[in-house]
Amino acid sequence: MNKTFEENINDIRKAKRGVEVREAMAESLEYVEGFASTATQKAEEAAASAKTAAGARDAAAASAQAAEQQAGIAAQQAETATQQAEAAESSKAAAAESAKRAEQFAKETEGRVTTDPTLTVKGAPADAKATGDRINAIKIETDKTLTISGAAADAAAVGGIVLPRVVVQTEAGSSIVLSDGEKDVSGVDADGSFSATLPHDGEWTVTATLGTGAATETVQAEYCRTKTLTLTYYTLTVTVKAGSTVTAQCGDKTVSGTVPESGSVKLYLPIAGTWTVTATLGDETTTATVEVTEYRDYPLELAYVHIYGASWDGTSTTKWSRTDEAAEFTDPVPYVAGAKSYGSPFDDRLPWSGMVKSERTGGTMVAIPKFWYLLEQSGSGMSIKIADKKVAGYSVSPVHMDRGDGNGERDVVYVGRYHCASGYKSKTGSPPLTSMTRSSARTSIHSLGSAIWQCDFAMRFTLWLLYIVEFADWNSQAKIGYGCSPSSNTFTMGYTDSMPYHTGTDQSSRATYGGTQYRNIEGLWDNVLDWCDGCYYNSNGLNIILNPSEFSDSSNGTAVGVPSNGWPSAFKVKTNGGFPMFIPTSASGNDATYSCDNWYFSSSYPCLCVGGLYSHSSSYGLFYVYYSSASDYYGYIGCRLQELPNGGV
Repeated sequence: MNKTFEENINDIRKAKRGVEVREAMAESLEYVEGFASTATQKAEEAAASAKTAAGARDAAAASAQAAEQQAGIAAQQAETATQQAEAAESSKAAAAESAKRAEQFAKETEGRVTTDPTLTVKGAPADAKATGDRINAIKIETDKTLTISGAAADAAAVGGIVLPRVVVQTEAGSSIVLSDGEKDVSGVDADGSFSATLPHDGEWTVTATLGTGAATETVQAEYCRTKTLTLTYYTLTVTVKAGSTVTAQCGDKTVSGTVPESGSVKLYLPIAGTWTVTATLGDETTTATVEVTEYRDYPLELAYVHIYGASWDGTSTTKWSRTDEAAEFTDPVPYVAGAKSYGSPFDDRLPWSGMVKSERTGGTMVAIPKFWYLLEQSGSGMSIKIADKKVAGYSVSPVHMDRGDGNGERDVVYVGRYHCASGYKSKTGSPPLTSMTRSSARTSIHSLGSAIWQCDFAMRFTLWLLYIVEFADWNSQAKIGYGCSPSSNTFTMGYTDSMPYHTGTDQSSRATYGGTQYRNIEGLWDNVLDWCDGCYYNSNGLNIILNPSEFSDSSNGTAVGVPSNGWPSAFKVKTNGGFPMFIPTSASGNDATYSCDNWYFSSSYPCLCVGGLYSHSSSYGLFYVYYSSASDYYGYIGCRLQELPNGGV
């Protein structure tokens, strides 16, 4: 070729003879053929360069620094390939333009020059239209897969390798948005995986949403790299009775769902935080809280009624076995002086969690929420179950039950945190009030208010139930502390005020005599005994009075049965005293077997007192029962008050 492509075009325009046109056209075609050949060669070089870049990427495992350099080279070569491919496309376009011009020229010279439309007659002028058709037939094919040896590289395919890609793996159906703050790339994850090519590298925020759920993470996109990202939602899987409506709320965010027959519903949460979860079914409701802090599923089991139980086999062991929802609970660890670790699995379970202190008319009191219980005989043993809501066949706790005083069941009652001090109030910083008869204590305490009474047998038995199910052991001295007194004398109350925990001893060892508390109630078996009202002994045995306005030392009671006298070794469940209870029927135990606290009985001494006193003895404890005459008063017997709110609340 001796002339440029432009010169050949000019010659065609100026030609006066057909042979001149044919010669110029032939040289133009040679030029096009040469250009196409060069373009193909360059495309092959681009494919080889891409292959070299891939090899450099594989070598990155051996040398990270070398990999980055090779990646840069690959990017430059790929860019060159793109330019060359574009050039090939341009040459094709130029050839097409040449054909158009040739066709126009042929029209202009039509009639003046006879041309050969077959382009086969030697020496004949070439027909312009046929020449254009032949040029248009020339196609330059490119390889979009970049895998065919010798084929021209496709520009778009080369660009697809160079640009950053991100693969997002999350739950199918999720909507995905990738954003750099200015540009967004979005789509739907149809099958658990979503892939996107990004226009540039840098930090991109990836957000997945599915219903009310949302998950966000950032990814650092890189040229020539595919990053895979897994997004997990904040989810809450609630298991509760089928048909329940479950609502989760955190601030102004609310998510809800209905539990299917499977018994579980999965809620997608939009944010982290403290979620309050409520399930309702008819008139039943239950609530719990869940602290959501990281992207994962939070399983939650809800029940409209929670039941915790303990079972004693009737042998000489003091230990009970845990049952029902308490079956897998560990034993509580009460406080000892200086301890850093303590707690109970019942601390967040009603009714125990509701036993908190407050200041009321009678002084410092401890609340006891209403609960239901089932007490059953099992051979020589017994079982106790406590429910936080009403259950068919269960009884309301003795102290909360309808006492026949016109107030119905109480939802909550209160017991004095301390023994009564001067003025018969429950208060710290004073010695316990002593040396009064049971009847005089009864009158003085009730003078504080119409709902305030001396603690009775129903209150004591309620505390027995709560303690047994929580500690699963008769031996309160061994489990919490010996109590009694540190000095074998009465001592100022409030000795547990500085305890960081509601249950324990103020001594560094449980086997050291000192001061104790159970669920914020101080001195249940130390300092002084407490008169126990609402009951009396006579020849019929133990008699129970429920209505506090009828408390008496000798009348108005219902006989339950005759208790054994001494260390109990067998118990009998009784249901004829107004509420299910147990009394001892045999006494051959000691301070380390069976219930291990003395239970004394005499038909000649009607007035009961309970707990323990300042003298050091292993016979005392939560289940210790003693007696005295109606006219007796001693320096080791005090009293404790209770509040039974009028109106049932």
